[in-house]
Amino acid sequence: MNMSKKRFSSKKSAAAPQAALAVFSPVSSFVRKALAWGSGLLCLFITLSIFTGTFDTAQAKNTLLLCGGGALIVWWASLLVQEKRFFLTKQTGAWYAVFVGYYAFTLLSMVWAPYRTEGWAEFTRYAVYFGLTLMALGQFRLFSARVLSRCIVWAAWIACGYGFLQVLDGFFPGVDFMPGRAFFGKRIFSTLANPNFFGDFLVFSFFVVWAEFLRTRQKSLLVLMGLSVVDLFFTQSKGAWLAFGAVTAAGVTAYINYFPSRLAVYRKRVNIAVACVLAGVVVLAGIYALKRVDSVGFRLYTWGSAFSMVQDSPVLGSGVGSFKTIYPAYKKPQIFFIENAHNTETQHAENEILEQWATVGSVGLILFLWMILFVFFAAHKRLQAARGETQPQNYWLWGYACALAGILIHNQVDVSIRFASSGVFFALFLGIVTALSRPQETSSCTALAVGDGPSPAPEPNPGPAVWILRLLVWGSVLYVCVVLIGRFSSITQVMSGESFGEVCLKAAAWIVFLVASLGVCAVTLRAAAGYTRVGALVVLLIVPAVGYWGFNGFLADHYYGVATGFAARNQYEGALSYFQKAITANPFNTAYRQYRGTMLASRLDFEKTFNAQKGDESSAATDYERVLRDLAVVKAASPNHALLHQAYGEFYYTAALKYSDMAAHAADVAQYNKYKEQALKNMDLAQASFKYSLLLDPVNPATYIFLIQSAILQRQPDEARSWIAAYRRGPEGVTQPHWLEKMRNDPRIDALEKRVAAAFPQR
Repeated sequence: MNMSKKRFSSKKSAAAPQAALAVFSPVSSFVRKALAWGSGLLCLFITLSIFTGTFDTAQAKNTLLLCGGGALIVWWASLLVQEKRFFLTKQTGAWYAVFVGYYAFTLLSMVWAPYRTEGWAEFTRYAVYFGLTLMALGQFRLFSARVLSRCIVWAAWIACGYGFLQVLDGFFPGVDFMPGRAFFGKRIFSTLANPNFFGDFLVFSFFVVWAEFLRTRQKSLLVLMGLSVVDLFFTQSKGAWLAFGAVTAAGVTAYINYFPSRLAVYRKRVNIAVACVLAGVVVLAGIYALKRVDSVGFRLYTWGSAFSMVQDSPVLGSGVGSFKTIYPAYKKPQIFFIENAHNTETQHAENEILEQWATVGSVGLILFLWMILFVFFAAHKRLQAARGETQPQNYWLWGYACALAGILIHNQVDVSIRFASSGVFFALFLGIVTALSRPQETSSCTALAVGDGPSPAPEPNPGPAVWILRLLVWGSVLYVCVVLIGRFSSITQVMSGESFGEVCLKAAAWIVFLVASLGVCAVTLRAAAGYTRVGALVVLLIVPAVGYWGFNGFLADHYYGVATGFAARNQYEGALSYFQKAITANPFNTAYRQYRGTMLASRLDFEKTFNAQKGDESSAATDYERVLRDLAVVKAASPNHALLHQAYGEFYYTAALKYSDMAAHAADVAQYNKYKEQALKNMDLAQASFKYSLLLDPVNPATYIFLIQSAILQRQPDEARSWIAAYRRGPEGVTQPHWLEKMRNDPRIDALEKRVAAAFPQR
């Protein structure tokens, strides 16, 4: 690090003439440094955080993105108001235009998105990414690049270190002491919860670490790069391998062209070596593709379905966040065989270009490609203009540009960019690559360390309104901080802590939570104490609201996890209580309602009562009415969900059997006829729901079984035999023998066929 400090103090930038230092007030300098360190720590914590106290262990990453990313954006906005600056000017407008154009159109697409409830989560992530990209572009310079690189290096050490422990566990079982070990077999996933996500992190972090090595010549970073390569191999992520090979080839070529290097003398040899590396990676990916043919087939079938979506809405797309809602209507039956599941697990297109095209149309895709080309062209022009220089800025620019390219290439066969673990890096890399490519207004390293901008006007004396707002900010921030600490404490109390690994996870969760929450609290309090403008303090009031609202998703996912645990143990009342808490905390997640509706359907009570835990708000209802109420909410938000229509079918089928039993025990003829009519009506509704479910999922054996059973109950043997034949024939378009053989020889269908033959002998 001494070398880098020496360069900072002695080298002069060739990008712009000498200019006067930008002078900032103490609070402005503090907030600028907080933005740099906050962004770095956000990346560090998102990379390393997993939490077993929620239904989804990666929910911690989403919460950190919303709360931490939201706080960073609010701090930046408040700083602009305090300094009476606007990031869009005549000089900077061209640099921001591509980002504003793309993100504004993407967010606007929510207006014509047909199912906004399910798209809300992705909409909020896009909004945070938009703010982070603009903040990095407008605020980040050398100091921020140094801090962000340092935090990524720290994250890489921890993630790669634990990844290597998982590698050893594959050879010496038991070495990995953390819960969830060997969840993906021999494939490692470290703290990223998925081998492909870990592969994506290894690709882009490798080039940031490489840039730091070129800048500082720290030999320990070579060890880290070696660990990254070993871990990358054991992720068995073919897309990550291809991205690594492609970016390594392009990065080495760019380095030889832009930087003074002894390798330039051996240009031909280096090119041959790079070509060999790239060819080796392609061969390796091909070998593993042959070992896991279903993985390749899954992507090919998904891409075909996604392209069909594009053709139905080619210009404007279906709206941000709509893919997972609309895609099931296009999903090919082969996917169900490959996934061996009958839900809407596929939520993204496995190709970023296709997903952009499907959701924001040709207009959005053009804006996206324009933004990407603009960023890389700006980096090229900057490095070309500074060719031969060894300034830290150029090393960072090269490293971040390679990292950004790695994310983009890998996500042509993956979805990690759509999740917080990679999405936050993509957003920040877009901004920082462009920021480092911009001509600087000053050559002073001190000015570049804190950002550029005019000297501030004299601070006005704070009046009564300022002091009132300061007290409001201080009070609300402290209140929300105390509330969230209390809620997090109650969550961790129910977490398992029997093994050493679980204790480590719990301790790490507390460390991350306290550092993040107390850090946000401290920065906001300090900013409020120094701000002298009413507008800046009003903006700061958004921070506690962001924290409180963002944490609700985390809390809801915890409640949902507890509820499913109760349901699995048949603890009915406990499950209902926590389902209601989850729905209250996050009404946008319709999965909570679908699970509760399915559970209520399994224990239908036709007595009209009032029960708040079952979702009653003002009047009494029966379980029949409650199930329809919950499923109606899900249907309005996600009508193409195959298991939703399966749930409808099973609900009506259960109701039909209940009414049939009530008819058998009727007190008089009128009551018998009433219950019989309801039984027949619900059986017809069940059959209609099951048939609709087959349009979305023609593979699910449970659907066929219910249809066969309902035909038997209604004494329709020909109908029952036709459904047996349809199942054994397999869905249209499926020709793979091993899948069709599985359907032809299903023992459950064989048993039903024997039952039909016994009940309705053919003459």
